[in-house]
Amino acid sequence: MSEVNLRLRHASSECVEFFWNGRSLQGRKGESLAAALLANGVQTLAWTRKSHRPMGYSGSYVAGVLARVDGVPNVRLDLLAVTAGVQVEMQNCWPGPAFDVLRLSRLIPDRWLQGGFEHTNLVPSGSPLFQRWEALLAFLAGVAKPAERTAEVAVPQGQYVSTDVLVIGGGPAGCAAANEAARAGRSVVLVTRGHRLGRYAQSAGQPKPQLDERVQQVTGVEVFGAYREGQLLLGAPHDPAQGALAFEADDVVLATGRRACPPVIPNMWLPGVMDARTALIMAHEQAVAPGARVVVVGNGDQTAHANRLRELGVNVVAVRAISELRRVLGRNAVSAALFEQPVACDALVHAGPWLVDASLTFQSRAEGLLQLREQRQSRLRTVGSAAEPDQPLPVAARTRYKALLCPCFDVSCHEIEALIEQGITDLEVIKRLTSCGMGPCQGQPCWDLLRALVSARSGIPLHTLPRPTLRPPRRALSVAQAAGLADVVEPLQ
Repeated sequence: MSEVNLRLRHASSECVEFFWNGRSLQGRKGESLAAALLANGVQTLAWTRKSHRPMGYSGSYVAGVLARVDGVPNVRLDLLAVTAGVQVEMQNCWPGPAFDVLRLSRLIPDRWLQGGFEHTNLVPSGSPLFQRWEALLAFLAGVAKPAERTAEVAVPQGQYVSTDVLVIGGGPAGCAAANEAARAGRSVVLVTRGHRLGRYAQSAGQPKPQLDERVQQVTGVEVFGAYREGQLLLGAPHDPAQGALAFEADDVVLATGRRACPPVIPNMWLPGVMDARTALIMAHEQAVAPGARVVVVGNGDQTAHANRLRELGVNVVAVRAISELRRVLGRNAVSAALFEQPVACDALVHAGPWLVDASLTFQSRAEGLLQLREQRQSRLRTVGSAAEPDQPLPVAARTRYKALLCPCFDVSCHEIEALIEQGITDLEVIKRLTSCGMGPCQGQPCWDLLRALVSARSGIPLHTLPRPTLRPPRRALSVAQAAGLADVVEPLQ
């Protein structure tokens, strides 16, 4: 762990003791567990599934912030506030974090661990040996142990919400759309995944958006799926003790903005690489810097993001266009960003390329049986930056350096390029052959990276490459929350 102090001048003075792999650490009131660990110099929070490469708090890859908390596995550390005495453990290691034998899997040649290796013909399915083979693979993949608490879990009651207009997104565009509908005399519900309105906008230095008092607010809820051609939308609170919600509305407005997607460049998955939204919110709300020496790259707004980080007290050492970035240097964490010349740093913040989360739109207009395709017009209306076109993703030239498209499953550019050379360019087929995007990140950003790479290497225009099926649930939904919807959602007859 590093001794560098990443806490900023506006950090809380109220200390909270918590434990990481049995070691006592000091957090501060208002920090998430992920931010508190980073402030203590802990960059690696998890390991990739096959080769046990390091993963950390990036904002892009959910697997990088999953850990065991008080005996419960697969808890998102970026959504859980640090509390006194909480026990946090790295979960995909054996026999323990201090001495992880599974890290020796890095020595296995990548070609031996490409997608499909686990389905060998030498071990027939259904045989006793197959069961042992599956158990061995699960062990080597670092599958989390079951929860220590075995008591019955309470089922939180779901809630049905009906309104004229449903606005998804609590930023300036979402509030403006909700206010307009309220002034027209319509009932309006605004749902946002943040705990308050305009969270990212305020972190970026913009004023808090104003919301008409007639608009009903629902905060801390992620809308994870659009069903029945977009007539029914379901949302899950980040707090698993709260019940899920079923929304029905005459009009649905998507004001979900855009997200910064990492480009297809070697080592963009290393701990220390973070998207701009995550970095700004962490610096503004939790007073933790992404690093001691930070490089900011972007697609035109990198200077604005860098200036805001500097206002918050972050030491930004360089600001460059993302098109100039060749690769990230480092073995277990970021050590430099390579442009024409390397720039020493321990964190790289990328403001772009900016892409729209297409999940809800896709789900509302897709048709098909084995493979869904976007076939009809969506009834969901987009506003603000969510209505803007995606920015192109830079793709590095062929290189011997490791570029992972899907860190959760260790799917590399080299593996995809080998399939393209065999004439396989259907993204759904590639997904199933490699497991790309089939981890907890649910295909984003992995499938966007996959599309960009296949287009660049095959010459197929990007717009003709449909995304793999973006099925719901898009985000985490506990079994208990799903059960709580049984009395709320009428089944189709």
